[in-house]
Amino acid sequence: MTGQYPQTNQQLRTRWTDGSKSSLVTELVDKPVRKLRKGEILVEVLYVPLHGSFWLATHPDCIHPRYEEFLSEGSFAFGNGGIGRVIATESAHSGARIGDYVSIFGHIPCNRHDCYACTVLHRYTECDYQESTIIGHGNGAHDGTYAKYCILPPYSYELCLRAEEHVREEDLIPFMFAFLIADVRNALTRQPDTLRNKRMLLFGAGQSGHIAAYIHLRTCPEAKILVVDPSEERLASIRRLNPDAVETYLLSSDLVQLLNSKRNHRELRDEISDVIDAIANATQQHFDGRNCNLLFDSSSGNSALLWDNTRILSAGVHCITFGFGSENILLNKELIQLSGLNLLASRGVGNLSNRRAVIEWIKTDASNFINEYLKRDATRLKSLEEAIAFINEQHKSRRLSHQEPHAFITPVALQESTQAIKNGD
Repeated sequence: MTGQYPQTNQQLRTRWTDGSKSSLVTELVDKPVRKLRKGEILVEVLYVPLHGSFWLATHPDCIHPRYEEFLSEGSFAFGNGGIGRVIATESAHSGARIGDYVSIFGHIPCNRHDCYACTVLHRYTECDYQESTIIGHGNGAHDGTYAKYCILPPYSYELCLRAEEHVREEDLIPFMFAFLIADVRNALTRQPDTLRNKRMLLFGAGQSGHIAAYIHLRTCPEAKILVVDPSEERLASIRRLNPDAVETYLLSSDLVQLLNSKRNHRELRDEISDVIDAIANATQQHFDGRNCNLLFDSSSGNSALLWDNTRILSAGVHCITFGFGSENILLNKELIQLSGLNLLASRGVGNLSNRRAVIEWIKTDASNFINEYLKRDATRLKSLEEAIAFINEQHKSRRLSHQEPHAFITPVALQESTQAIKNGD
C-alpha cells in the first residue's frame, strides 16, 4: 500500500434515536479507518452535495423506502457521490495515483464471475444475484461520502483530473454532480427511442428535474417540456433553461401533503380528479393539442397518483419512474390497453460508457449548466461541523422534500489538500 494513512475518520452518521426504532438522528462521529483491501483506494472527500436522497434517507421520520436496508447494521454514513483526492492506494493497478481527483459514483459490482449484469452490462443495480452494493446505503456496503475520508473499491469511481493538471477549485466542483447526471442520463438513454419523443411531462423541478430538462432540451431538437412542481422558485429556475420551450404547472402545498398522506390511494385519485384534469389541459395546451410522449417522474413525493391514468398517458408514451416517493402505480385495464406504453423503472449510474461520457461532458459544456443551475444558489458548508448543524436545523422543521435547501459540503479544503501535495505529504 502506498500513501499516507489516517487513523480515524470523521463521518455524518445516521442511527435510530432510541430502542423504539421510530425516529432517526444524524450526528458527527469518529470511526477508525480500516486497512485497504485488494484494489481499493482511499480518498479525502473535497466536495459532496446534499441532494434529495440524502434528505429522505436521514429524515427523522424515516421516510426513505429503503430505510431498512440503510439501517441493517444499526447506523449508516450516507453518500455515494462527490469528489475525492486520492491519498492512498492498495495497488498500482487501480488506475488512480496519489494526488489524482476522482468522481465518486458509488455503485459496486458483485464478485460472481457469471453475473451478466455486473460483468458484461456493468449495470450493477441489476445484479443477477442481488449482491451488488452502493456505498453509504448500509446492508454490508462501504461507508459513504458524507465524511472526511472514504474507501472506494474498483468500479465505484472514475478519474476526472490528474494531480499534475494544476487543478483549480472551479474546475473540480462541477464533477461532484457527475453521479447524479449519470443517473438521469442513464434513465433517459436506456431505451434508444426515448430522446426522440419531443413532448416531455416532467414531475419534479429539483436537481434531478433540472438535469432531465437540460439533457432533453440539449439532445432533442424542438423539444417542449411541461414541468409540475410545488415550488415556485424551482419552477422559475427550470423555466430559465428555455422560456420558449418550458412551461410550468404549480401544485399547492396542501395537495402535496394530501398525496403523501396515508389515505387510501384509490379514493385519493377520485378526490384529486380536478387537478389531474388541469394538468392534462395544461399538457395539451403546451403540446398543441397532444398529450406527452415522454413522462419523467423525478419527484421525491408520491406523484404517481397524478399521472397513472389515461388523461395523462396515451399510446406510445415512454414513462420513466426516477423518484423515490411514489408508493404504487395503478395499471388498470385502460392503461394496460395502451399500445406502446413503455414503463421503465431506472436506478443507478449506468454502464461504464455512460459514466465516462458524463465525465467528458462536464469537461466541455455541462459545467456551465452545473454552475448556473445546481451550484449557484447552493449553500456552501465549509466543514462537517458546519454541515451537521445545518442538517439538524433542517430536520427540526420537518420540511417537505421540495422545501429542502440546496447545499454542498467541503469536508477538506482544497487549499489544504493542494498544499499537502506540494509538501509531499
